[in-house]
Amino acid sequence: MYQVTIFVLFFIIITKCIQASRIVGTKVITEKQGHNVVLSCRFEQLNKGDRVMWSKDSVVLSVNDEIAGDRKKYEIISKYDLMIKTVTEQDSGRYLCQNFDQVLTMNILLTILTRPTKPDIQQTNQSLTENNIGKFLCLTQGGNPLPTFNWLINQIKINDSLYTIHSDTRQSYSELYLPLEKSFHNGLLTCQIENEALDKPLITSYTLDIEYKPEVRLRHAQTIISNLNLLVVEDDRLTFHCQIDSNPPITKPIVWLKNGVSIPDSTSSSLILQDIKRSDDGEYTCLASNSIGHGQSSVYIRVQYPPMVQLDGGGLINENEKLILKCNVDSYPSIDYYQWYKNHHKLNISSLTSSIIIEKVSKYDGGNYMCMVKNTLKYSNGSSIEKFNRTQTKVIVHYVPKISTLYPIIAVDLHTTNIKLQCEIDSYPESIIIWNFNNSVIFNSNKYSLIQNKTISYLIIQQIQSNTDYGLYSCNASNKLGYNSTTIQLRSKDVPESPTDLNITDITYSTISLKWKPGFDGGWPQSFWISLDNYLWKDTNQSHFTFTNLQHLEYYNITVRAYNQLGQSSGIVFLRIRTKDVPIKKEDLPIIEYSLLHLSEKTINYRLNESSFTSIKVPLCIRIELYNRTNICQRIVTSSGILKIQENDLNNIINISICLDQYENLCGEMIPIEIKRETSFDWIFILISSIITVLFLILCGLGIFCFITNHKRLRNTNHSRVNIPSKISSQDPVSTKPVISNTNSPTKFFSNVTYPERQQIPSSYSKLNEIQKFDQLQVTTVNKHQLSSDSSDPILSNPNSSSLSGSDHLTITDMNPTDLSSIENDLNPSQSQYVSYGFPHYVTKNKEDSIESGYSTSLKNYQLNKKTVYEVVV
Repeated sequence: MYQVTIFVLFFIIITKCIQASRIVGTKVITEKQGHNVVLSCRFEQLNKGDRVMWSKDSVVLSVNDEIAGDRKKYEIISKYDLMIKTVTEQDSGRYLCQNFDQVLTMNILLTILTRPTKPDIQQTNQSLTENNIGKFLCLTQGGNPLPTFNWLINQIKINDSLYTIHSDTRQSYSELYLPLEKSFHNGLLTCQIENEALDKPLITSYTLDIEYKPEVRLRHAQTIISNLNLLVVEDDRLTFHCQIDSNPPITKPIVWLKNGVSIPDSTSSSLILQDIKRSDDGEYTCLASNSIGHGQSSVYIRVQYPPMVQLDGGGLINENEKLILKCNVDSYPSIDYYQWYKNHHKLNISSLTSSIIIEKVSKYDGGNYMCMVKNTLKYSNGSSIEKFNRTQTKVIVHYVPKISTLYPIIAVDLHTTNIKLQCEIDSYPESIIIWNFNNSVIFNSNKYSLIQNKTISYLIIQQIQSNTDYGLYSCNASNKLGYNSTTIQLRSKDVPESPTDLNITDITYSTISLKWKPGFDGGWPQSFWISLDNYLWKDTNQSHFTFTNLQHLEYYNITVRAYNQLGQSSGIVFLRIRTKDVPIKKEDLPIIEYSLLHLSEKTINYRLNESSFTSIKVPLCIRIELYNRTNICQRIVTSSGILKIQENDLNNIINISICLDQYENLCGEMIPIEIKRETSFDWIFILISSIITVLFLILCGLGIFCFITNHKRLRNTNHSRVNIPSKISSQDPVSTKPVISNTNSPTKFFSNVTYPERQQIPSSYSKLNEIQKFDQLQVTTVNKHQLSSDSSDPILSNPNSSSLSGSDHLTITDMNPTDLSSIENDLNPSQSQYVSYGFPHYVTKNKEDSIESGYSTSLKNYQLNKKTVYEVVV
C-alpha cells in the first residue's frame, strides 16, 4: 500500500512537471514493422546532474538510464536516447523526453508501418466457361497503411476497370469481373498487394480452368491449313489430319463432311484421298462436339488439271462464206494463253483470243488449223509445272477455178514445131479444162496434143503451118462453183514492146535508183537502154538500175527503151526527177584531229572530233589523195579507228580529208598525213642470207686453193722435165736434172725414170718393146759418152737408184712407135706439139736457141732432143 501511494504521488508530480515544462521540439518518425527504432533526446545545455525521463502516452518508460518498463523492449543508449527493439504496431504513439531540472520537454510522434497478410483468391463462379464473366475475390488482413490491389493474367496486368477495391484496417479485398477467353485456360490469375511496409509485393496465383467448345484445325503435310483454298494436282494423293483442342473432351466421334454432307465411314482423325480426280473438288469439313458445344474447320480443295481442248468449226466451206473456229478449253487454273497455228506456222493473233473469225473465207484460208493452250499447275511446296494441250481441224475451201499462164504472149516463126502453150489451174474441187481457138474447141489430133493434170494443162501445136495458126488461144476451167479462163497470144517474132511503169525506188543527193516493168520481148532475149539527159547511155538486161555520182538539187531526164536482135521498141518510158539536197554543209563536217600512216602495216590510224561526228547522222568517208591525183574514199562508222589500205605503193599517199559518203564533191579541208616508217627485221631471211654468204665464201676459198694448187703443179711439171740429147758427134750429150718430189707427199707428181736397159718394164704394158727400141736409139750417144762426174741427175748418174717403192711403176699412154721413121719425125726440130694422154713430152731444140735454164746445163751449137718421163699419182 505504501509503494502504491509513492507511485501515485510520483505520477502526480511528473504530470504536474509535464504540464509545467516547456516543449522545445516535435519530431515525427515512421518505421517499418520489425525494425529497431532509436528516439534521440538532445538538449542544448544538459548538466551532469539533470534528471531525464522517457514516457509514452503518460506511461514512464525510463528515468535517466533506468528502465521502468520492459527491459527487453527498451534500452537507453548514448545520452539518454531510447531504443525500441523490434517495433510492432502497438509501439506507435507519442513519446516524451523531459528534463525535470530545466523543465524542458521534447515531443516525438512514432508511427509503425505494418504489413498486410498474404492475399487469398476466391472464385465465386461454380465453373468458368469461355465467353462468360468470371468473378474472383482477393482478400488480405491488416496493413498500415492500407494495401493497394493489382490483378494480372499470365503476368499481364488487367485493366483497372475490371475490378474494385474495398479497404479496411481489419480486412481489405478486391473483386474482379474477368471476361473469360479460351486462351486463359490453364493460365495464372494473380492478385498482387502492396503497401509501404512491404519490401516487395505480396502475390497469390490461381490456375484457371476454362471450359470451351472444341477447337478444330486441319493439318496437311505437317502444316496447319490456314488458307481456305488448297490447290492440289489431279492424280495426286492427299491426306488431312484433324487436330482437336477441347475442354472438356469431345463426347461424340469426329465427323467428316464434303460440301455439308457426311462422308460415310469417316470417323477417324485423318481423311485420305487417293488419286484425286476433278470430282473430288469441293469443301471438306472436320466436326467435333463436347458438352460446351461443337467446333469445325473447313478447307476448299481446288483440283488442278491440264487443259482439255476442243476445236469447233472447220470442215468444208465455200469461198466467201464466214468461217468461225472456236477453241473450247476445260482447265483449272485457267489457261495462260492461246496459240494458233496454220499448217504448222504460228499465226499473228493475240494470246487471249480463243476464236478465229474470217468474214469472207478464200481459198488461201484453207488448211490445217491448230489451237494450243497452256496452263500452270502449282504444288504445295511452291514448285510448278506447265501443261500443254492442243487440237486441230482441217478447213477445206471450195472455190471457183483460178487460171493463169506464165507466158501470155508467145512469138514463134512459121514452120516451128512443138509449140507448147501452158496454163495453170487452181481449183477445188477439180476443174474441167477446155482449150479453144477461134471459138472452136480443140481436141487431140494430128495437129494438137492435150496434156493435163490437176494443176497444169498443156496444148502442144505440132507445127505452125501458116499465119492462120497465129491468134488467141483460150484455156477454160470450170467446176460446180463457177468458170474462169485465160488467153495466150501466139504471134510471129518481132521487136520488143516498150517497157512500162518506170518508177523511182530510191533517191538521194547523189544517186537515183529506178525500176520498170519489161514488155513482151518479141520472142528474142531483150535488153534495155537507159539514158540520162540523152548523153549518158547505159545498157542492162535487168529491169532496174541506179545512177551514181550525180549532183545534188539537179533535174535529170531519164528514158528507158527495150531492144532485141530484131530492133528496138517503138516507144520509150520517160521520167524527170530531181536529186535531193546534201544533208549537211561543208563546215559541219567533223575535223580530223589525228592521222598516222603505218607503212609496214598498210593502215591509217585516224581520230575525228567526237562531238561533231556524233551530231552528224549521215554516212561519211575518209578520202585519201595520191600523188597521181587519184582518190580513194573509204567509209567510216566510228569517230576513231584504223583503215586498211589496199594501195600497193603507200608512199603515194599525201593528204586525207573527210567527205560525204558517195559524194566527194562535199569534202572538208585536206590535211597532210603523218607517215610512220618502221624497219622490220626478217630474222629468217637474215639467217638464210648469212648461210648463203658463208657457203659462197667457202666456195671462193676452195676455188682459190684449187687455183694455187694447180699453179704449183704446173711449176713442178716444168721443173721435172728430162732432156735427152740426140746423136751429136761433136759433143757429148747433156741431160737435165729432173725434179723429184718428196715421196712422203700425199700426192706424187713423178715416178723414178729408168731406161729399158737398166730397168725391166712389166710385161703388162702393151707396146713395151717398141718403146725400148725407141729409147735405145736415143741413148746410144749417152752410152758412148759418159756423163760428167758432177752431173746431179739421179736417173742418169745412178741408173740403179730408185726413189719409189716397189709398187711404183712407169705409166705410158698409147703410142705406136713401130715405125722408126715416125719416131724420128717426132724428134724433128720442126715438130712442136707434144704427145697427149700423159705420154712424156719430146722437145727438140735448135742450137740457136738458148738452153740456159735453172734446171739443165747450157748446150750451144748442138741440137738436143729432151725427153721427160713422169707419172702423176693422185
